[in-house]
Amino acid sequence: MSKSIIHQKESGGSEQQEHHKQQGKQKQPSQNKIVRFLRNIGPGFLGGMAGNDATAVATYSIDGARVGFSHLWLMLLSTPMYFSVQFACAEIGRITQEGFGDILRESYGRWVAALAALVLVLANTALVAGNLVAVGSGLQLITGISWVWFVVPIAVILWYITVFRNFRTIEKIFTVLSLAFVTYIVTAIFSHANWGAVFVSTFVPKVSFNFADISAAVALLGATISPYTMYWQVKGESEERRVGTFLQKLREAAGDIATGVISGNLVSYFIIITAAATLFTHHKSIQTAADAAQALQPLLGPFAKYLFAVGLIGAGVVAIPVMLASTSYGVSDIFAWPCGLSEKPSRAKGFYIVLSLALLASLGLALLRIDPITLIFYANVLVGVLSPIMIVFLVMIGNNRKIMRGKRLSWPINVLLVLAALVMFSAAILFFWGLATGQGGS
Repeated sequence: MSKSIIHQKESGGSEQQEHHKQQGKQKQPSQNKIVRFLRNIGPGFLGGMAGNDATAVATYSIDGARVGFSHLWLMLLSTPMYFSVQFACAEIGRITQEGFGDILRESYGRWVAALAALVLVLANTALVAGNLVAVGSGLQLITGISWVWFVVPIAVILWYITVFRNFRTIEKIFTVLSLAFVTYIVTAIFSHANWGAVFVSTFVPKVSFNFADISAAVALLGATISPYTMYWQVKGESEERRVGTFLQKLREAAGDIATGVISGNLVSYFIIITAAATLFTHHKSIQTAADAAQALQPLLGPFAKYLFAVGLIGAGVVAIPVMLASTSYGVSDIFAWPCGLSEKPSRAKGFYIVLSLALLASLGLALLRIDPITLIFYANVLVGVLSPIMIVFLVMIGNNRKIMRGKRLSWPINVLLVLAALVMFSAAILFFWGLATGQGGS
């Protein structure tokens, strides 16, 4: 059956109804486009923006401060790869109506699902702890009160919103909060960057095989393409209510994902520009994103410092619920428990218990005052190793006609997925080779 026949059958309605619809569109075309765009924003946008969690902001800031504009080309390269990963997840979720872990368990065995979930839990626990500390640090920069006093209240508020508010409400709340990321773009504009150098570094790759550059590349790719956004996207798309034919739903999902991926990577891009144009140029070393915000004050004034701090808070607040939900998806799927943020706590007790325990573990880790950079480093190592393995599973699942109910991923998506896996595997291998040969000991 052709796509046009499917569309004719499913679209329904009389020609007269269609005529009235067209008249309505002609009256307010721009308003309708805006409303439709906002209505289509969902898990793809939120997942793309959540990829810029506070630990990722730290990674991008440190990278820009250490190597300047040198890695901007990686952000350009990672954008289509990131889109392909998230779109493949959305298509799998839309067709199967199952979570990533469910599919792994049913098709490849419980142990495979458990292994993926274990590394996801370990990485996410460290990332959530780092984000709690980072949000507290951002509030400390604004208020002058120690970050320790903010961590518990932040955790309690986010726990309540995630557990007791419905999925659509969560999307709306965190979509609005993601506007805080605009502050990084504004800060970059004030940084007086050499835009000619920015342009060259964006489109002309600079490849170096020293350990510092390789580890930075692994961190950047791991911060951009991560397992928790994959788990989130598969389950989020299966829960998202979209209208129209299957192809129309996929187009809406593609627009949703593209908005999130491009917006998220633009934010990352401008964070690197800000750090490179100010901290790298003035030879200032930093260890956290909060350090970056503090260091910007004498260079760009207190306005930039507060903008950066607000972005840091927004980054952590948006990302923490996504990470917690993806952690719980991974564990719940192993045992085939009912799960999903659209489910009420009474119907998905195991899911919300795991989510709550994951938050408690992260909170405990944050309050131990372990060096957040150490947390971020080891979490990103785990993410960098697991992500390409997860991409391989995506390719296998997406091209399995039994799982995909007679469908397959398109060849452009397959090509981009294979490219993403090869790039990330290569970076991980070079990273571990550097560790094995003692290059990372200095």
